Amino acid sequence: MKRRISNLLILSLVLGALVAGVWQEDLTGRLAFVSSRIRSEQQAPVVVIDPGHGGMDGGAQASDGTSEKDINLAISKKLERRLQKDGVKVILTRSRDEGLYEKGAQGTIRTLKTQDMKRRKQIIEEARADLAISIHLNSFTQDTSVRGAQVFYPSEGNPGIVKKSKAAAKVLQNGFNEKINTEKPREEMGKNDVFLLREAESPIVIAECGFLSNPDELQNLKKRKYQEEIVKVLHKSVCSYLQQKRPANAH
Repeated sequence: MKRRISNLLILSLVLGALVAGVWQEDLTGRLAFVSSRIRSEQQAPVVVIDPGHGGMDGGAQASDGTSEKDINLAISKKLERRLQKDGVKVILTRSRDEGLYEKGAQGTIRTLKTQDMKRRKQIIEEARADLAISIHLNSFTQDTSVRGAQVFYPSEGNPGIVKKSKAAAKVLQNGFNEKINTEKPREEMGKNDVFLLREAESPIVIAECGFLSNPDELQNLKKRKYQEEIVKVLHKSVCSYLQQKRPANAH
């Protein structure tokens, strides 16, 4: 009887050791997996995409009633999906047709617009983005022959941020000139009169993807296929910029 108890005790100890070993191995594996995920997320570049306007603010409006805000959002969502597939952490300032003012907020349109812009800027700053890109469309009704995509960056502020923003703008503008502005290339331009670009804490650009006031460009901008062409340019250019700055942050 004592011998049986002794054997059972030994067997229990062996099984306990095996279970503990398996548990320890499983725990180690899980910890390694979690640690790997954390490292991966820490290393993933962060891009904020800001679909311009939204809600009561339709932005520029074409002669046929097409609102800028809707095309901005469509392009932004398509760009978001492409960047996410590349492992980029993407933050949208808005994901539906809404303004970024407080729910139930009242006041003049100008007051609500100011709230909206401050909230967009706050999202970008809190994200500590490697790049923020605000998607817009242009309009120049005084001359409807004007067309093409153009990129803007902050011309004043933190020298390092201005330098990085200008570098990103140049990459994006080159992409637009190669695929969109084939007849008349444009140059990236610095601006200091746009709220989002003032005192920027992260590299930021505004991508004006075309003119709603140009009849031909308007028809193109409404087509999903053309929007995809714009998104391809933005995607390739953003990835190129992130790749350029990666070595400096690799360690």
